Amino acid sequence: MKKLIMICCVFFAVSCSVNNEDDLNRFEIQKLYRLYVDDFIANDFESIASYFDTPVDLKSFNDIAETNEDVILFFKDLKANIQEGYAYSVIDNISVTNVKDDTYLLCADYSRYDNSDKLLFEGRTHYVYINTSEGWKINSLEPKDRSTDVLCDHK
Repeated sequence: MKKLIMICCVFFAVSCSVNNEDDLNRFEIQKLYRLYVDDFIANDFESIASYFDTPVDLKSFNDIAETNEDVILFFKDLKANIQEGYAYSVIDNISVTNVKDDTYLLCADYSRYDNSDKLLFEGRTHYVYINTSEGWKINSLEPKDRSTDVLCDHK
């Protein structure tokens, strides 16, 4: 009986530590995403590139950013062609899901506004984060349609 109790205690301790590690990973990824959004708003393209691990799969854009310079050029082009009057973004919702070991999917709903706080656009993007020697980095991003995307489970 004591062995059974001991095995149960060990199993519980291991499962708690895994959940705690998963929670820490989710927290860190969300923190990094929020910093990335701040840099996006500020047009800090060098800093934006630091959140990515190249090559980056830019799925809906049918492109691969092979280098940090490619990431910078991608975001410069994206911002040059963003909604007219764009001033800032607001994160509406974030969910982070563990896909497999050291890989997480961050689903972000966001809204873009002008200087008068008028809503310009509502969007959703999937970001794949991988654990690298330099920490959590974005390896892929793909814009999605909020009305048809069912993968993001915002609770």
